[in-house]
Amino acid sequence: MKVALTGLPGAGKSMVGRLLAQELDVPFLDLDDEVSREAGSEVAGLIDRLGLDAFRTLEHRILTRVSGEHDGLLALGGGSLDDPRNAQLLREWRVIWLRPSLTTLVRRLSGDDSRPLLRGNLAARLDDINLRRRPIFSRVAEAAFDAEAEAEAVARQVGRYLQEVEWVGPGVLWGRGSRHHLARFAPGRAGVVIAGPIARHWGGEIGRVLPDVPLRSFDDHEDKKTLDSVRALYAWAAEQAFDRTTTVFAVGGGVTLDVAGFLAATYLRGLPLIDVPTTLLAAVDAGIGGKVGVDLAEGKNLVGAFHMPRLTVVDPEFWASLTPAVLADAMAEIVKAALLEGDAALEALEEMAWPATPEDLEPVARRALSVKMTIVAADPKEEAERTYLNLGHTIGHALEQATGYQMSHGHAVAVGLCAILRYGAPQGRADGLVRRVEQLLLRFGLPIDTDVPPDQLMQPMGLDKKRSDGGKRLVLLQRPGHPYLAAATDQDLRRLAEEAGRP
Repeated sequence: MKVALTGLPGAGKSMVGRLLAQELDVPFLDLDDEVSREAGSEVAGLIDRLGLDAFRTLEHRILTRVSGEHDGLLALGGGSLDDPRNAQLLREWRVIWLRPSLTTLVRRLSGDDSRPLLRGNLAARLDDINLRRRPIFSRVAEAAFDAEAEAEAVARQVGRYLQEVEWVGPGVLWGRGSRHHLARFAPGRAGVVIAGPIARHWGGEIGRVLPDVPLRSFDDHEDKKTLDSVRALYAWAAEQAFDRTTTVFAVGGGVTLDVAGFLAATYLRGLPLIDVPTTLLAAVDAGIGGKVGVDLAEGKNLVGAFHMPRLTVVDPEFWASLTPAVLADAMAEIVKAALLEGDAALEALEEMAWPATPEDLEPVARRALSVKMTIVAADPKEEAERTYLNLGHTIGHALEQATGYQMSHGHAVAVGLCAILRYGAPQGRADGLVRRVEQLLLRFGLPIDTDVPPDQLMQPMGLDKKRSDGGKRLVLLQRPGHPYLAAATDQDLRRLAEEAGRP
C-alpha cells in the first residue's frame, strides 16, 4: 500500500497519517520529519536559511528517495505538490486530500508562528495559498475528505474508504459500492451526464450522493452518438454556467461515456472528466483510455478526441441491473483482451463457468481492464501499440454501420474477431485458434459470422479511422499475445469481408 496525505498546513496530515497507519498496520513517514532529519534542522529554519526554492529542491530530492523506498502511509508537506515533479513521483501512489475549511485552519493555527509562509495575516495568507494549491490538489488527489472532525474520526473515514475502493492503477478505481464516494472524487463544481436506464434505476441514489449537482439524462443508444446530441449538451452546460473547473461525470454505458467525454474534451477547451462505466462492456472498453467522440453518417467514431478521464470508477454493483444478454455482449471485448494478453488468459475464459453471475465476471473483467490499461499507458495517443486494441474492429465497426447500429457492438466485434482470425490463419476456418475462439464465442451466445453481404461492408471499412498515410491497416494475430499490423489493399478488405460471411 502506498498512500500519501496532502492538504494545506493544519489539515492534520501528520496526526491523521499516524493514526491511519496504526489502523491499517502499515509503516508511517512524515516527509517534513525526513527533511529535518537529513538536513539537521527544522523545516521552518531551513526555509528561512535556504529560501523557499532551495528548500523545495531539497524536499524533492528526499521525496524521490522516499517514494521509491517507502511502502505505507506518507504525510506530505503542505507545499510538496507545488513542485510538479513531485506529482509525477507520486503517480503510483493513492493521494488523499484532507481539506478542512479555512475557518477551521485559522482556529487550529492561531498563535503558531513556526510556519514562515503563514506569517502576517493568517486568514489572508491561508486564503491565498488555498487559491493557488486547490487546483493542484484537485488534479493530483484521488479523493478529498473534509477533515473537520477530530483526527481519530478522519482516520477511520479514510481507512474505511481505502478498504472499500481499490486502486487498480493510475486513475482507475474499483469497488462494490464505490458510487457512494462520488462526491469525494470531485469536491468542487460538477455536472452529471447519466444514461437514461441508469437514471431510472440509480438516479435517486446518485442524486443523494451528489446533492445540488445538475443531472442530465442521456439516451444511451448508438444512434444518439451524434454532433446534435453534443450540441444539446453544450446548451445544457452553458445553461448551468459550467466553468473550466467544473467536473463532468459520465455515468452510463459506452455511448454515454463517449458523448459526455467529448463534451468534456471540447467545452471551454476542456473540462475535468470522471468516467463511471455502468455496463460490463464500458468497464473493460470505453471507460479506459480517454478516446471520446461521435459518429457521422459516413462512419463510426470519425469525430473525436483524446481526453483522459481524471478517474475511472468501476462499481460492479451496477451490473446487477443488466440482463444476461447485455452481460454476454461484453464478452467479445473480453475475448479480444485475452487474445492480446496470451494463451493463459484465453484458457481462463475457456475454464470459466457459463452462464456467469456479475460476481463471477469480476475477475475476467479486471484482467481485461488491466490489458487495456497496460497498452494505453504505453501508447496513449494510438501511435503504435494501442492500435492492437482494434483487433476485430475493422469488420465490427463496419457491421454496426451497415446494420444501422441494430447489431450490438459486442455481436459485431465477435464476428469481426472470427473474420480477422480466419483471414490471417494459414488454414482459414480449419485453424486451431479460429476453432477455439469460435467455440468460445458461441458458448457466450455470440455470433461468429453474418449474412450482411460483403459489398455492404466495403464502404464503411474504407472510411474506418484505422488508416495511416492514406493506406489501410489491419490488426492481425500471429498467436495469442502476439498481435501485429499489416497493410491492406481493397482486395484484402474484400477477402476479410467475405470471411465474415456465413459458411
